[in-house]
Amino acid sequence: MKMEQEVLDKPISAGAAEEWPEEQKVGALRTLFRHRELVQSLVFRDIRSRYKQSVLGVAWAILQPLAMAFVSTIVFSHIAKVDTGPIPYPIFAYIAILPWTFFSQGLMSGTECLTGNFNLITKIQFPREVFPIAAVLGRVVDLFLGAVVLVPLFILYHVHLTWTVLLVVPILIIQACLLVGLTFLFSSFNLFYRDVRHVMPLFTQVWMYLSPIYYPLSLVPKRYLGMYMLNPMTAVMEGYRRAALLGQMPMWDYLGIAGAVSLIVLIFGYRRFKRLEPLFAEMI
Repeated sequence: MKMEQEVLDKPISAGAAEEWPEEQKVGALRTLFRHRELVQSLVFRDIRSRYKQSVLGVAWAILQPLAMAFVSTIVFSHIAKVDTGPIPYPIFAYIAILPWTFFSQGLMSGTECLTGNFNLITKIQFPREVFPIAAVLGRVVDLFLGAVVLVPLFILYHVHLTWTVLLVVPILIIQACLLVGLTFLFSSFNLFYRDVRHVMPLFTQVWMYLSPIYYPLSLVPKRYLGMYMLNPMTAVMEGYRRAALLGQMPMWDYLGIAGAVSLIVLIFGYRRFKRLEPLFAEMI
């Protein structure tokens, strides 16, 4: 699929203003929608380049979370002996590792999406938010491929699905909103402060251990639980397990807070991104 012809129309002016002009705010989403084919082209390009000349190809999207679940099962199930209740540890871990891998990899690749496309940013006029959005959507493909492994795991561990599994969709939307909002912020900041790209692996690793991915929420001491639940990924990860594995409702109060935080981050990140957008070409 080729890029939209309108993307090639006009070059960026040298003297861009720092502020996001009021007249450009009107119809910004409409302009973005007109460039949906460009987003699709960038997603396909990202997927092709990621697995180009790879022997296993897209199988890596399955092997990585599966390997992490296997190692964590050995460590936390057989060595540390973490009690996960009625849920066998392998599927307990995988149901959280899969969306977390989507989140962390989307955040890291999205952070560098602007610096990695400097040739387009400096020469072509189009909404720059297509790059963070395409970076996240490219990881959605990996998420869906990894979800295929859940089918044999459900059969192997006799997980009986109920209608609550449909609640995984709104939970995923909340997580995606948070991811896109953070990607808007970090990708723009990375142009001005290149240290951001070096901080991201540490940032995502610390965040992972502060979220109930390898251990159940029940292990968190009650005196710290209130502060722990301020992490939006806590309600998201717990929501996946409850909806898909236990046939239970998510914790709506905390999930509502997570949804509100995600929406705020998305709006703030997008507005900040658009304010800095006129300076992108100069910084690169």
